[in-house]
Amino acid sequence: GYLVMATSLWGFMVIYALFWTFGAPGTPPATGPQNLPGQELDAYDDVWRAFAGDSLIAADPVYDVVKTYPEEFAETPEAAGLAAGFGPTAELGIGEIQTFFSTETANLTDPPVGATWVPVEGSARYAVADNGRPILAVTYTQTYQIAPAEPDAEEGAEPVLTPDGVAPADDGSNVAPPGTEVGDPVEGGETYTAFGFFDAGSPLFPSLVMLGIVTLLFALHAALLARDESREHRRRTAAREAAAAGAARERESVGAVRSQ
Repeated sequence: GYLVMATSLWGFMVIYALFWTFGAPGTPPATGPQNLPGQELDAYDDVWRAFAGDSLIAADPVYDVVKTYPEEFAETPEAAGLAAGFGPTAELGIGEIQTFFSTETANLTDPPVGATWVPVEGSARYAVADNGRPILAVTYTQTYQIAPAEPDAEEGAEPVLTPDGVAPADDGSNVAPPGTEVGDPVEGGETYTAFGFFDAGSPLFPSLVMLGIVTLLFALHAALLARDESREHRRRTAAREAAAAGAARERESVGAVRSQ
């Protein structure tokens, strides 16, 4: 009874895992487990890996193309040999690279990009590493933000805008020109060019592991069930043969008695 139930269960799980892994009409692939026990939830998701132009990643021969920036970088993903639909992924990369370089962490105690900086319009450039990974280069620049109000400022006065919202200089050299709005790029302001490569990850891997496990369990229980049924079949066959032999001997004995 256990073998019948277990074989049915794991057989159902194999079908379920196939849907998890490869999808079906109306169901996208990789919808099953997204990580293995003990791993982060996004361990196998696709992600942009940000790095600086003077980092160890940039020094890796695989990413030698970074040293040729901007000459060997293209203005569009298509011109760099990337897929035509790579644009939305690149847009996400621009934001993720900025987040990385504007967030203070244990390894980045002095972020080179401000939280209010923006990508320079048209600065995104694309290339492909020797391992086939897309590379994105983006230049970020300062924006005008509201500066701290002066103690003697008149009530209701227009706020003063300065790069990154720092205090106005005594000579007013860093004050935004008339008509500037909050968030406008600072002409001639500080800039920083950052890089990132796209790691496509392996979102199918956890589902493939699950598919392999349940397939193995199904095959094991199916084999055990087949062996058990074969053994039961032999036992019943032997019992029938024994009964037939006994009946034959009984008939022979009855026939011998009658002949006497």
